[in-house]
Amino acid sequence: MRTLRIGEEVLDREGHRLGSVERLVVDEKAHRITHLVVDGHLLGLGRVSEAGPQRLRADLARSDLGRLPEVHDGVVFPAGQHWHPPPGYHLGVYLRIAEAIIGGGPYVPPVAADLDLEETPEIKAGSPVWSGRRQLGKVTRAVADPDGTLRELVVRHDLLDGERRVPVDRVTEVVGTNVHVDLTDQEFEGLPRPA
Repeated sequence: MRTLRIGEEVLDREGHRLGSVERLVVDEKAHRITHLVVDGHLLGLGRVSEAGPQRLRADLARSDLGRLPEVHDGVVFPAGQHWHPPPGYHLGVYLRIAEAIIGGGPYVPPVAADLDLEETPEIKAGSPVWSGRRQLGKVTRAVADPDGTLRELVVRHDLLDGERRVPVDRVTEVVGTNVHVDLTDQEFEGLPRPA
């Protein structure tokens, strides 16, 4: 476990500065940090490794950071009044991706994370699909190869007629159950329909 600090430097895969840790995103139900906010974008913890006592390294280039989801209320929410920051932290440091835990005492979010754990994204039917700050639609089903490797998502657009097949390589990040893709509305419309 490693303590994460607000303001600590985050490097890209080449060792150049991407930015610094602005906020921590917590999944209350799992009681773990899932993402870091770097330069206004959500960087999944599974994409980060240690680069020294006061630095982290991301597995992406500077140009890739802009493809990651932006921080906005459709995906993450400010910490609620039931939160109590741990010593040395303040409430503004935290965002949440899950609803509040009902009952019990005040919620104290974690400040440490295991950087060696693999993240398992949670994509399911009904997962919202985002492109930047726009919601394109919702996942109706996931399509996998016989070996279980995810190949594509079938997404129903809220305004277009019918569903479209979104290749998994167009998914940039999964935050909770929110799926982020790097598609414009026109590119989405041009994708093939499911058979």
